[in-house]
Amino acid sequence: MTVQQLQPREARHHSGAILRSRRFATQFEVDGHVLTLGVEPGVRGGLYYLPSTPTWDDGTPVPPAIAAGMQTVIEEVERFWGHWPEFRAVL
Repeated sequence: MTVQQLQPREARHHSGAILRSRRFATQFEVDGHVLTLGVEPGVRGGLYYLPSTPTWDDGTPVPPAIAAGMQTVIEEVERFWGHWPEFRAVL
């Protein structure tokens, strides 16, 4: 796992994805496309709500290959920041 800190609460994963963490939302960005995910405070990290059929914020579908790796990227970046995220699916 290689994660590079870009700014406070913003990091680039070795896959090229960028994660920007805010208080109740996190932006997952790949190739200029952004997906904003709802996050609630958890015990050891954020509680992420992942959509079953994710779409970028502009309404276009997230490619299956990117969607399949999204949780792994978020976990690795959050662990880099010292957190242990939890995930829930949104149907």
